[in-house]
This record gives sequence, structure tokens and C-alpha cells, in this order.
Amino acid sequence: MRHFLTILCAMLLLSSCATNRNSASGKGLHPDDVFTITEEDIARETRQINSTIKGVWTYSGPSVDVSGKNILSSLGKPIAKGKLKKKLKNAYKKIGLNKVRPQFSFNEDGTCAIQLLGTSMNGTYNYNPSQGKITFKWHGIPLTARLKRDGKKKVSITFDADKLLKLVSLASKVSDNSAIKALSFLMDHYDDVMVGFELKK
Repeated sequence: MRHFLTILCAMLLLSSCATNRNSASGKGLHPDDVFTITEEDIARETRQINSTIKGVWTYSGPSVDVSGKNILSSLGKPIAKGKLKKKLKNAYKKIGLNKVRPQFSFNEDGTCAIQLLGTSMNGTYNYNPSQGKITFKWHGIPLTARLKRDGKKKVSITFDADKLLKLVSLASKVSDNSAIKALSFLMDHYDDVMVGFELKK
């Protein structure tokens, strides 16, 4: 009996040593122990990304980005952007954006608020810095835009022309008004135009 207990103790000791060696070398670890990504990990990463644009950004002027071949075939890109920016600035004046400046507020938790045309809209956003894209969502309606950072104090947010009109419609709560008419020229005369706002902290 004593001999049996001695053998049993020796076996248990060897098994324990093997387990410790496997743990130390990484063997015996389940893949889930190493590769599991928790909701906390995702939330932490999202907060870190969102912290780069966190804060209140105020309108400082119109922003234009063009990628359409039709415009660039006859005009150089800087010229095209300059001409469109002038037209956009006049359109913004007509709808009063120079008097009540739009504001975009971003929080680390993915919530946001936009003040536009006297209306405040609360929603959420998803920012993808590698693609330079930001997707807003208000009342289940998603709007994707391009976000470019210029240092820590300037950003530009530009939308496809039809999506900017949709944003203005949401803010104005009227589908047929001066704001829509003032911006509709973009859809009638230009293809592949991104228009929006230059913002400063």
C-alpha cells in the first residue's frame, strides 16, 4: 500500500511539472485564452479613436472636395474647388449659415450633436480614421461623410451633394424651402462633388 502511494505521488508530481512547463511555454493554452476580443476591448479601442476628434467644432467656412472626371477634364482641381467654394459660400449665406454657425460636437462614447439652421440634432457616429470616413445616424437614418483632419484644431467634413441636402432637410424639417433650393444647383450641375464644412475648435 505504501509503495502504491509513493508511485501515485510521483505521478502527480510529474503531471504538475509538465503542466507548469506547458503553461510557461504557451502550450496547452486554448486559442480563446489568447485571441478573445471582449466588448470592453472594443469599447476601449473605440474611445481611443473617438478621442482624436472629441470636442466642439464650429463652422469657419465651406469645404469642397471634387473627384469627378467631368469637372477635372476641363478645369484643374484647385480651380474647380475654388469656383465651387465661392458658389457654396453664397448658398450658405442665403440660408443663414454665416449668422448661426453650425457646430459639431463629438463625445468619446460615440454620441454626437449637430446644431444646424437653428436645430439641434442628437445622434451617434462611427469614425474610421484609416478610411477618412465618418457615419452619422439620426433617428435610424445613416449619413456617411468624409472627415479630414488638419492638425489638432481644424477638420473638414464633406458629404455627397445629395447627402448634404438630406442633412439640411433633417435640420430644416421642410423638404421644399430656400435652403434646399439654394443648394440644389450642386446636384443639377456637378457630378461626384463632396461639399460640407470647414470646422475649428
